[in-house]
Amino acid sequence: TVGVIGYGGGIIPRFTELKKDGKAVYPAAAEFHTLRVMPPPGMHYDTDTMRKFCDIWEKYGSGLIAFHGQSGDIMFQGCTTDNVQPAFDAINEMGFDLGGAGPAVRTGMSCVGAARCENSCIDEGRTMRMLVNNVLDDMHRPALPYKFKYKVSGCPNDCMNSVQRADLATIGTWRDDMKVDQEEVKAFAAKAGRKYVIDNVITRCPTQALSLNDDDTLAVDNPSCVRCMHCIHVMNKALSPGDD
Repeated sequence: TVGVIGYGGGIIPRFTELKKDGKAVYPAAAEFHTLRVMPPPGMHYDTDTMRKFCDIWEKYGSGLIAFHGQSGDIMFQGCTTDNVQPAFDAINEMGFDLGGAGPAVRTGMSCVGAARCENSCIDEGRTMRMLVNNVLDDMHRPALPYKFKYKVSGCPNDCMNSVQRADLATIGTWRDDMKVDQEEVKAFAAKAGRKYVIDNVITRCPTQALSLNDDDTLAVDNPSCVRCMHCIHVMNKALSPGDD
């Protein structure tokens, strides 16, 4: 296997099986290991960081970097065994650490959240950092019978696919009532038509929590709302998550 000092995971060893007379058919790909590196919460980078990544991987690897693998990691693909440790050391000097691999807690992911999304309901970056700090040892030193994944989404849109792809899904929501701008509701109904609102918003509520009044205002049965977000998507100027 292949690894770096002090870690039990994070490196995906890949050796060619295409050999002739005991030698690799394609010598340049005889060893093509992958380094999984944890991204920052929300996957925010500046161009200086990206250029440094490219310089490091041009020096120690193939130059092929994937942002991001399905695991959530930055995938530095194509490295020889001798270059794994110096490549990691250079990346680690930048402040980045290895992600999880194998039967361990895997690298977590969080959405871009409040930095760019008006539907954010929690502090995604802080939540993500808290989780990482608590599971870091289990991420770097595999000790589980099987992999364990966690993801953070700032609102019920679940852009990280936490429900579908994580064992522990953290999804932000609101505890008070959904906010309704009745003037914007009227403007939307006037522009799109009452039939459109009824067919595409009211009747598509999974719990029948919405109704359109005779004066084109919207009535919301908030206790019945399951935060599916459909009405907010369609009428994004009129409706928005609550404040709590």
